[in-house]
Amino acid sequence: MSNVAHHGVIEMEDGKHRISRERSIFLLVPPTQHQVIRREIKQLIPELIGEFLGMWYIMATATAITCMMLFYSPSPFLPGFLGLALPWGFAFTFMVFSVGAISGGHFNFSVTLAFACFRGFPKWKTLPYFFAQVLGGICGTLNMWFTYYPVGYKMAAGKPLSEATTVAAAFFNNADLSEYTTIHSFGIQAFYTAFLLFVIFAITDPYNPLAPGANMFPVIVGFLVMQLGCSLGMINQFTINPSRDLSARIAGAMLGMGTTALPGPGGMLWANQIGSMLGGILGGLVYEALVRPFMPRVEELGPTPFMIQWEKFYNWIRGRKGESVYHTGENGKASSSQEGVETLEQKRYIHEEDRFASNIAHIPE
Repeated sequence: MSNVAHHGVIEMEDGKHRISRERSIFLLVPPTQHQVIRREIKQLIPELIGEFLGMWYIMATATAITCMMLFYSPSPFLPGFLGLALPWGFAFTFMVFSVGAISGGHFNFSVTLAFACFRGFPKWKTLPYFFAQVLGGICGTLNMWFTYYPVGYKMAAGKPLSEATTVAAAFFNNADLSEYTTIHSFGIQAFYTAFLLFVIFAITDPYNPLAPGANMFPVIVGFLVMQLGCSLGMINQFTINPSRDLSARIAGAMLGMGTTALPGPGGMLWANQIGSMLGGILGGLVYEALVRPFMPRVEELGPTPFMIQWEKFYNWIRGRKGESVYHTGENGKASSSQEGVETLEQKRYIHEEDRFASNIAHIPE
């Protein structure tokens, strides 16, 4: 193609071809904002489907294991909590393997939120992801109840579901407030979700030479969920996931569990939701600020935008605004000029990916 004429004729190697004026215009100008939005939405739809289906499977199968433990006596899972935590971990492993390459395999709004804050996940996608995760979780929980409702009603012994605490425990965190207050549960959710995100950030970090390959990542995530489940599962069912907790509570409310589901004993809903969201951000922040800048591959791959901003903040606290270890001038000395930063941002650092699958692809096998 050599040029586009005003009259809509395009000149190519095999001769002239007449095209519509609309097409000739689009050949001359970049895509419009309308086209960009359409492309983003077209990409978003399969991602939301992946999150929806993943959460459906996780809630339908993992909460079913909880029913096996609570509704049957003797239960094959009652002697040890590992029998419950292990299937929960495997549920996440299988779904990350299944749809992680499409949606990133978040299945947890705390993960989505932390990646939006620190790993370049588009912020405008966070709420759609949350809705897809919650909707999938609702369908999965109802799927579980469809399977176990005869035994569940038998366990309720004629009581309404709003008073059947054992049945409710198969759905969501129904902690005994005589032992754990709502504030205590909030702290548990925050700390353990921070642990979850800290490890996830580490194993998806291309700067980390010890990060696992793409094929091992889902397995490690599953064992991570299992280990955290064994740590605090008997306390408040290791929720550490706003999408999992809210979806099960909505499903429980739909089935007649009333205030036991929403907002839960002592307002447990807000403790699980806010605690795990803040905990996820905290875990990501700790890794990005205190671990990632010291990884051995930073010099090779260059700093991330967060590393540069964090360094500026650190130097501002110390009163050394002019110092920098990340960008240098032509003379090889440290430079903090805006021009140096702009040049650096044009040439350096790997792009922060917006989902797990893309992060995994950069990790050496």
